Amino acid sequence: MGTSLVRQQLPVHTPDSLPRPGICSQYWRLSDNIVFLNHGSFGACPESVMRYRESLIRRIESDPMEFLLADYRPFMASVLNQLSAFTGAEPDSLVFVENTTTGINTVLGNIPLKSGDDILVTDQEYFSSRNSLAVNASRKGASVIQVKIPFPVASDKDIVSAFADAVTPRTKFALIDHIVSSTGMIMPVKEIIDLLSNQGIGTIVDGAHGPGQIALNLKDLGCLAYVGNCHKWLCAPRSSAILYVNPVFQKDFLPLVVSHLPAEFDTDLPDYQVYFMWNGTPDPTPALCAGYSIDFMQGLHSEGWPGVMNCNREMVLNARRVICSALEVDPPCPDSMVGSMAAIPLSEPYGSRVRAIDWLDPLQKWLKREKGIVVPVTEISLESRRIIRISAQLYNSPEQYLYLAESLMEYRNL
Repeated sequence: MGTSLVRQQLPVHTPDSLPRPGICSQYWRLSDNIVFLNHGSFGACPESVMRYRESLIRRIESDPMEFLLADYRPFMASVLNQLSAFTGAEPDSLVFVENTTTGINTVLGNIPLKSGDDILVTDQEYFSSRNSLAVNASRKGASVIQVKIPFPVASDKDIVSAFADAVTPRTKFALIDHIVSSTGMIMPVKEIIDLLSNQGIGTIVDGAHGPGQIALNLKDLGCLAYVGNCHKWLCAPRSSAILYVNPVFQKDFLPLVVSHLPAEFDTDLPDYQVYFMWNGTPDPTPALCAGYSIDFMQGLHSEGWPGVMNCNREMVLNARRVICSALEVDPPCPDSMVGSMAAIPLSEPYGSRVRAIDWLDPLQKWLKREKGIVVPVTEISLESRRIIRISAQLYNSPEQYLYLAESLMEYRNL
């Protein structure tokens, strides 16, 4: 006898019952029946970018041989050049990977980690990168040393000090976030990299939230490698990310999947980029949309990308002040450590709820079910202390965060 799944009937939220989104919401296709405050998790692709991708798909399918064998490589090189300029990377130092998780796994597979070595990682590192590090280190007989990041934190100097205290003669590498996924804090990556580099320690940066949220200058950062998603703050389609490898680290750097070899191509591209150019028949459209998305997003603000980033930052800072005031909690980090995401600690009345087996926090489910609000509720390092993380994108409005604050106070009084 067959079984069927019956979807639970949820309250229907209408545009009339929800706060209005930002004026730029017309460029996205987000449902009118939700208040979407979670751009940070999976991004949201503007309709114009989706149409551009559709045009690429149609172009490919009209003549797959012509596009994939003749047009794809120069097209990809052009987009990578645009991304190099956008991120401040050296020419020929970027390649595409599917996502940050793939990029981090790729880098960890290439670093010369050996038995007896230590590699540093913070207690706030995103779980997939932390898991990849644990597996790779275990295979090579190395040890993962956790650096505890204070939260709340008074100054980014406290974070640099935590790294300084963790270094030993066994420390060879470090994996650090540029922007912490759970808390939204911008890490002092340049200071950490300089500190570690002076002691011969190489640094890998998990920049999943970097491109499009903050200005980048990768060639001056000094890291061995940097991985960043294009589908988050650049608003490109999902399955598009960039991997930057410092020119001094590019020799013999290989992808996880090896297909064609540099000797098989007559090209001016360096071997490093050739290895990543063709690893089986791809759907190249998400990556090829990244350049179009950069141009589209900068056209939404009179000051281009600096204006977009600044607008999002000011919105999330104001929202953080409103929500912290309503919940009577202090901001957990200085304004200088905030980009387009911010975390608000939840006081004890919120911390007494237990997660269900689906792992979604009861508060997160209640906000979606009863209020139509999409926002993540999570913990730091699987501790019992919980936080709510808000994001700001051009489609959001101040009224939406006020609505969230009011909803949180209502939940607290249940």
